[in-house]
Amino acid sequence: MSPQKVDTVSSYTTRLLVDLDTIEYNKCLDLQHLLVNRRKAGIIPDILLFLEHSPGVYTIGRKANPANFPDLDPVKIERGGDITYHGEGQLVVYPIFDIRSSGKLDVRRFVQRIESVAISALEHLGYQAGIGDEPGIWVAKKKIASIGMAIDGFVSYHGIAFNYSPNVLKGFMRIRPCGLDPVSMGYVETSRNALIKALSDAFSEEFGCFSIVEREIILPGL
Repeated sequence: MSPQKVDTVSSYTTRLLVDLDTIEYNKCLDLQHLLVNRRKAGIIPDILLFLEHSPGVYTIGRKANPANFPDLDPVKIERGGDITYHGEGQLVVYPIFDIRSSGKLDVRRFVQRIESVAISALEHLGYQAGIGDEPGIWVAKKKIASIGMAIDGFVSYHGIAFNYSPNVLKGFMRIRPCGLDPVSMGYVETSRNALIKALSDAFSEEFGCFSIVEREIILPGL
């Protein structure tokens, strides 16, 4: 089932989906923290954010190895994993979801569901995708999507980043992304809109119906 578009906050009857277009990383990090707190308080439903980060930014997780990013000063954040890059030509997906299932917290199962969504979306676009020995989503022996999640209470944030243009690959050349040779990074040749459509459908199939809201509803005051 594809998401249905709504225009007002009063129409919130399902999980929400919003395309934030392009947003600076720290501003989006503040937004995630705000949404996580509101989700924990039960003020808002689950929210799925689509966006790109500009300007380009390097971030590191809790297990970062400085040898993988010499001479860089990346943004340290709460997710797992090592260093990665976000920039033009990459669609980032942040699910702000209560991940409890039947009242129980199951982080591994949630990550598996996100991986399943990613693989399903890419298959709809004509790519044979899967998980490999290293974390992430792989196509033809290239890592085209990186996953790094965090959980606050029962609510997820951070997420998964899809490379859909060769433009993003140059950003990885200054680092060893998650400890890998930078040439292991790849991309799927598709449009941003097509990727969003495939992911929206796959998330709806896995998690249930989403309602589309405008970015102005999510961003006021930030």
